[in-house]
Amino acid sequence: MAPQTWLITGASSGLGLHLAIVAAKQGNKVVATTRSPKKAQQVQDTNINFVYLDQNEPLDKIKEDMNLIISTHGPIDVAVNCAAYVQMGVLEDLTPEDTYQQFQTNVFGALNVYRAILPHMRSRRSGTLVTIGSMAAWFAHPAASIYNASKAALRLLSLGLAGEVRPLGIKHLLVEPGRFRTELLKQDGDFRTSSGSGGIADYRELSEANKRDIAFESDKQRGDPVKGAQVIYDVVTSSGMAKDKEMPSFLPLGADAIEDITAAATSAIDVCKEWKDIASSTDY
Repeated sequence: MAPQTWLITGASSGLGLHLAIVAAKQGNKVVATTRSPKKAQQVQDTNINFVYLDQNEPLDKIKEDMNLIISTHGPIDVAVNCAAYVQMGVLEDLTPEDTYQQFQTNVFGALNVYRAILPHMRSRRSGTLVTIGSMAAWFAHPAASIYNASKAALRLLSLGLAGEVRPLGIKHLLVEPGRFRTELLKQDGDFRTSSGSGGIADYRELSEANKRDIAFESDKQRGDPVKGAQVIYDVVTSSGMAKDKEMPSFLPLGADAIEDITAAATSAIDVCKEWKDIASSTDY
């Protein structure tokens, strides 16, 4: 396959950074976007260029920055939406601002990145969009429902987008990782909590237990981000482990993602079976 140009958001750490490294090692040009290019982790690869892009800015500004990126680095073949963070907290503890900021970064900003790049891909009738979602889209978890909901919204919106752009020659892959050993759960990184000792007393035990669980799990996740990035690259390019395989609509990433998504889907099917007769009695 001829070298391509990849644009990856949230590429200063985690899966985004590892995917940038993998793509660059294969001879591709990588535009690794971040809000702080000077602070981004530097890697010794001339194929990777760290550039500024903040998906939380207004759409007009994102379009302006995207146009600059394309005029500087050329047409984008693969665009990966990877920027995200985890907001923990009981719903009643969380403020409207907490909720909006979670959806702004994980959903609205990601969609605006696509709005900014799609005119360029449509004009060429080619390109691949990759949305990094989460297995958390498949279930709800107490004191994490805002994060779960943001990933569930991103799931359906991106799958809907896939159907809209497919006739235009543009592909889409939704990746739903399990727990990978990245910065996502770091207390001083991509993780936020507004509950616990300062939260509503009735929820305090639950809130504190969740904080302890997250702190314990950090740096102990099952998933290897290096291996995860390689699988994503192989699936997008139909190479390596995915050689000659057609890209799926979504890719559970990690053994725990397979386990938890299967359990969630099975549970929904079980409910439908149990309540089939009563639910179906409402038909004319």
